[in-house]
Formats: sequence, structure tokens, C-alpha cells
Amino acid sequence: MFLTTINWLSKWVPGGSVAGGMAVLALAVTFGLFLGAIRIRRIRLGIPGVLFSALVFGQIGLTIDPKVLEFLRDFALILFMYAIGLQVGPGFVASLRTEGLRLNLLSVAVLVLGASLTMAGAGIMQHGASPGVYTGAFTTTAGLAAAQEVQRTAARNDADRTGIAYSVTYPFGIIGPVLVIVLLKRVFRIDLAQEKEALLAAEDKRRPPIEVVDFIVTEVSQAGKRLRDHPLLRDSPIVLARLLREQMMSVPSGDTEVRIGDVYRAVGPRHRLNELVMAMGKTTTADIGTATGDVQRMDLIVTRTHVLHKTLRELDLNRREGVTVVRISRAGVNLIPTAHLRLAFSDQVTVVGPRDGLKMVEKELGNCPDTLNRPQLVPIFLGIVFGVAVGSIPLAIPGLNTTLRIGLAGGPLLAAIALSQFGSIGSIVWYMPPSANQLFRDFGLAVFLACVGLQAGDHFIQRAANAPGLVLLLFGAAVTILPVLLIGCFARIVLKMNFVTLAGWVAGAMTSSPALLFADEMTHSDAPTVAYAAVAPLATLVPIFCAQVLAVMVR
Repeated sequence: MFLTTINWLSKWVPGGSVAGGMAVLALAVTFGLFLGAIRIRRIRLGIPGVLFSALVFGQIGLTIDPKVLEFLRDFALILFMYAIGLQVGPGFVASLRTEGLRLNLLSVAVLVLGASLTMAGAGIMQHGASPGVYTGAFTTTAGLAAAQEVQRTAARNDADRTGIAYSVTYPFGIIGPVLVIVLLKRVFRIDLAQEKEALLAAEDKRRPPIEVVDFIVTEVSQAGKRLRDHPLLRDSPIVLARLLREQMMSVPSGDTEVRIGDVYRAVGPRHRLNELVMAMGKTTTADIGTATGDVQRMDLIVTRTHVLHKTLRELDLNRREGVTVVRISRAGVNLIPTAHLRLAFSDQVTVVGPRDGLKMVEKELGNCPDTLNRPQLVPIFLGIVFGVAVGSIPLAIPGLNTTLRIGLAGGPLLAAIALSQFGSIGSIVWYMPPSANQLFRDFGLAVFLACVGLQAGDHFIQRAANAPGLVLLLFGAAVTILPVLLIGCFARIVLKMNFVTLAGWVAGAMTSSPALLFADEMTHSDAPTVAYAAVAPLATLVPIFCAQVLAVMVR
């Protein structure tokens, strides 16, 4: 089928036309996705399979007009990087305040060590191959694009050699991180069950889970006090969601006076709830859900722009509508609804209160799920404009006689991360539905890899099979394995990093989706994905600079 399709395509579609080029590109992507879906020992290539399919197409002479190829490559790269920035941006800055800072420092060490190793071995490689070896070893498409952009700007003919070196070292760049994870597991004789239990205990200590408890007031010393004056409730992460008094249900407010026999439903961290219950009374098994009273619960989604960036204190829903916010979920993380917490677009908010009050709050917050499913085009294109502008800013690097730019690879990524922190400006909301984000990322990466493969595929086998090609392959394997293995051992031995987190960190530092899938399946945990997301943005940016430095310094 493959050869039949190729013969038909070469016969009926002119290779130099735009239509012919698009047909070649689409077919290369199609066969690449089929190739990437093949699973071997729990590992599959996924979208990177497009690169190898495109190399075959280039090898047999199916080409695209160079100008069309260049446009498609750059446009696809912009879409890919911009979508990644919007995806990881909301949690990236927050992660730097906790475990993410340490993980990112380790990742930078791996990437810089890999660049140093590549520079040290530049003498045994072909002219202009070093950036390709580095970017292929770390499977960084953004780094490849940045290095080739520097080479074209300097009117040097190294871009093709860089692309070939990238293609030669890329396959082991996919397998290498998986081998490192397996090797670390065996060297340190990891018991996954113990590692997962230890990680769960550490996470509970760092971020206590939000729980719900019903308690009855029995302490006489608490009677007559207003809730807002209670020292355990003032500026506390605890929310009192319901009050049962004389068989009548209501929503307590700060002005509510405590009485003996009151039954409250409290929501908050476990240790703070225990302190409150001990101070005011004891837990109760009374079924307050069956009591009479105009108190209901509603789950809402924030879709109105005028409430964005406002704190819960500024909204003052309890005083205005008698409604209390008891829980907020953002990007899958449950947040405690403290007074200073600001709402963001797509937040899932749980509120309790009277029916009329809930209707008013629903109208105020929006609660329109259809809005989340409709991508807004203005923020996308405006964000791309910002990204291109950021990527064009010249940066002076000490020790270099030229200025560098993070280019079309880093600019859209940085812009998207920054815009996702703002969330919205006026009525423009930088939010992309998860399904749309996935489509943009997959489409951009697939087209970019197809363009790279078609460009480097011309006589690829002949050039890769010779002695210099074998040197590139072996040296690229060393660049893939040695830095992350050394830093991984340091993280485990010196920093005592949990292996489940370590596996995700290896995948993130190498920006390797196959390694992440392997880590998730091996550990049966979401923790590797959390570590991957914490380091992926910086692990994407750093190789952009390293690849450009190699392109400038290694001639």
C-alpha cells in the first residue's frame, strides 16, 4: 500500500507545486502517525514517528518547494510552542516556589552539561553538526529551529548538516531517557510501592488534603462569640459551609453568634479542622443534609470576564447574596477559598446558599460550559504577535561577538507563559480549551517534524551510513545518556529524591513524551506528569540558547 500510494503521488501530483507539496506533507504525516502508534515493549514513538516517515519520503525524492517548506515549518513551530506555553504556564510560576525550583535547577544542569560535552567533542564531528547532535540528543525541536535560524541569518550553509545530525541522533534521544529510568531503578533497587507511599505522605504534609467535618458546639466559653472574632477562623483556610440550629439549616456568616448545640459543617485542611473541633466541641454524625431550610449546593464554572482577578473578599458573596464559596478547583487542583484568593477563567467553584442567592451568583460568575469549548481566535493570533515580537528581541551574551534571539521557538513559548499568568486583559481571555490545545500541539509538532525530515531526507541514508554518521550516532548517544544519568544519581544519592518524581524529572529534563508515558505506566501514578510539567518550560527554553551558542561558537 505504501509503495502504491507513493507511485501514484509521484505520477499525478507535481512535486514542485503547492498542491503537490501539501499532498506530500500530509501523506508523510499520515504514515508517520501510523508508525508512531506501533508499541514495542510498552514504548511507542507517537508523533515523533513523523520524522522518520518524512526522512523516507525525502530519501526517495519526494520534495516540497523550499519556500513553502520554510513557511510551513516556521508556522507549525509557532503553533506548537504557543500551545505548550498556554498549557504549562498557569502552574509553572507556582511550581518555582516549591519543589519545582530544585527540579528546574537540576534540569538546567543536565542541559548545560550536555552542551558542554557537545562543544568538547566538536572537533571529531563534521563542520556545523554540533547543534544538530545536541538538539537531537535532547529531542528538542525548538533548539533545532533556533540553531538553524542563527545559521541562516549568518548566511552559513550549515543548516542542512545540522538537520542531518539532528535526524541521526534523534532516534536514540527518544530511547535514551527510557533507558536512564530503567537503569536508575535497577541501580538503586527501587521498590515502587514504598516510593509511592513515601511520596503520598510527603505530599499530604506539604499540601494537606481538603476535608469536610461536621461538629457540634459544646464548649460554654465559645457561646456568644461571633464567628469572625474567633481566633481559629480569622484569616483561616477553614470555611463554615452550613449551620444547623433548632432543626433549621442556614449558611453562617461572619456576624453569626455561636450557640451551644449549633452544628456546623466545616471545610478545610485536616490539622486545622482538628484544632477547631477541639476548641469548640466535638464531631457529630448528625445528618444535617436532611434538615429543613433554604440551603442548597451548586457547582459553577467561572466564564464571565468582569469577575476575573477579583478576590473573594471583593466579591463579598456571603454578605450580598448569603452564599458561601466552599471549594475552588483550578486545573485539577483543589484550592482553599480564602478571602484573598482571586478567581480565574474556567475555575470550578462550589457554593452553598439559598436558591435565589445561588441563581444570582450563577448569573454573576457565568457558568456557561459552552464558552469553555469555543476557542477564541483573537487571543490566539494576538498572542502569536506578542510571541514573534518577543522572539525578535536581540540579546547580548557576554563572551559572544554577536547577539542572539530566542526566535520563533522561544518567543511564542515565553509570551504564552506570561499571558497565561495575566489570564485576561479586559474581555480578552488567554484560555484555550484542552482539546483545542492538544490539537494545536499535535498538529504543530507533526508538521514541523515532517518539514525537518523532508528537508534532511535527501540522500540521508548515504550520508548517515558513512563514518562521520556513525560518529554522530555514538556521540549523540553519549550526550543523551551521560548528563541526565549523572545528575539523576546526584538527585537520588545526595538530595534523596523520590524515584516516582525522579522518573518524571528525567522525562521533563529531556522533554521526552515517550519517557513520560513509560514513567506513568511503570509507576501507575500521576506524579511523573507533575514533575514533567514543572520542568518542561525551562527545559524547552534552555536548549534554545545552548543550541544557538553552539551554532555561533563551533564553526
